[in-house]
Amino acid sequence: MREYLASVVTVAILGCPGGPGPWGDPPGTPEPVGPGVISTDAYEWRLALSPDRKTMYFPRSEGFFPATRQATIMVSDWTGNDWSTPRVAPFSGRYPDLDPFFSPDGRTLHFSSIRPVNGQERTDADLWRVRRTPGGGWGEPEHLGPVNSPADELYSSVSADGTLYFASERAGGLGGWDIYRARPRPGGGYGPAENLGAPVNTAGWEFNPTITANGRMLLFTGLNRAGGAGNGDIWASRRVAGGWSQPTGVGPVVNTAADEYHPSLSPNQDRLFYVVDGDIHQVAIDALELPR
Repeated sequence: MREYLASVVTVAILGCPGGPGPWGDPPGTPEPVGPGVISTDAYEWRLALSPDRKTMYFPRSEGFFPATRQATIMVSDWTGNDWSTPRVAPFSGRYPDLDPFFSPDGRTLHFSSIRPVNGQERTDADLWRVRRTPGGGWGEPEHLGPVNSPADELYSSVSADGTLYFASERAGGLGGWDIYRARPRPGGGYGPAENLGAPVNTAGWEFNPTITANGRMLLFTGLNRAGGAGNGDIWASRRVAGGWSQPTGVGPVVNTAADEYHPSLSPNQDRLFYVVDGDIHQVAIDALELPR
């Protein structure tokens, strides 16, 4: 009965039922994704799965990105037994790219990049996207325009209604990094960036936001946030009348004294992906402590 109730709550909050992924049921305790193929001695970052869960996009770098400012988005395909040897994504490899995220319909891949804008070189990371072409490939990357700032914008995610969530260290926030939201405009583009404010943002660092498709749950990383386990932890907040609930940690099965960050969800939202010690891990959603 407890397992059934947990499943019902998960569906109500996340808006999507659980179910086995292409490689089996989600693990009840964290384990690396694709040891030796996906999770390697290099640094791997945010994982994004295609809607059919058979293609994986993730960044890889030889050093810690905030220091090296270098990363490349890789692609791996599910073969039926394992993940294929990763290859460079067709839109990546020339400039530093990271933080891939599929829109809920799978037609757009959002990412962050340090690449020229209108022919002008940039040193800060901006938000970009690529759209699926009729042939199933990817078009040319599109800069998301004035939602960006002269500071870094990283880790975008999009709900089904098109609302964009991201983290930025721009001036005027509550802390060093804050989480922002921008609503889509009917004619295209986005409205002004809105700081989510308290209780999500604090005087510390909040970043790595992942919004569920229905917009009801926000997962993010909080750095040394009060009540956490230490270093980076994964936190969750539920959409409530007038804003967001007080964030809570997702539980000791994930949050430890180590540095946990870069949360993302499988398309059917049966499992959480996150990064610890430079490797991508996965764990069943049912193993988390999510706000009701």
